[in-house]
Amino acid sequence: MTDQQVIEHLKNNHYSKAVKGLYGLLPSIKKYILANHGSAEDAKDMLQDALVVLYKKVQAGHLALSVPLATYVFAIVKNCWLQELRRRKKWPMGTEQENDRAEDITEEEPAMVTAKAAFDLLGEKCRQLLILFYFKKQSFHAIARTLSFSDEKVAKNQKYRCMQKAKAHYLTLSNTADNGQ
Repeated sequence: MTDQQVIEHLKNNHYSKAVKGLYGLLPSIKKYILANHGSAEDAKDMLQDALVVLYKKVQAGHLALSVPLATYVFAIVKNCWLQELRRRKKWPMGTEQENDRAEDITEEEPAMVTAKAAFDLLGEKCRQLLILFYFKKQSFHAIARTLSFSDEKVAKNQKYRCMQKAKAHYLTLSNTADNGQ
């Protein structure tokens, strides 16, 4: 089932048909939840929560996809799960690629949860580029060599594009959290 067909089913209140098209995400959601202090039941609950958020956005006419629907739903799941972990006071440990230290995201920092989810939606090369530039403070020349770009100018342009993608994901996820929860 295509993304547009799923959205049309949601618009026409054919929830069960739309859900069939999205339940294929359950194995990857389950893997993510289990790896982050959750259970198989939590995974099912998070998928249901994400589908309710998606349904509300479609019904309200506020859905503007900039990524495939599966990616969008998975981002909602991650955002919901991170909020649940925060509620439970159980923040998952970061991977080496992410952050070397785990921090509790407090109630005063909900934007951090959304920012992390937006960062996770980026492609591998974009994530690497942004980490090299912002956290490892590498020059564009060094980044170009590391990521096999032809020169510094390409690295600089790619960094700009990656930031634009990250901002778009952040705004999409922020609107989802504001309108759906």
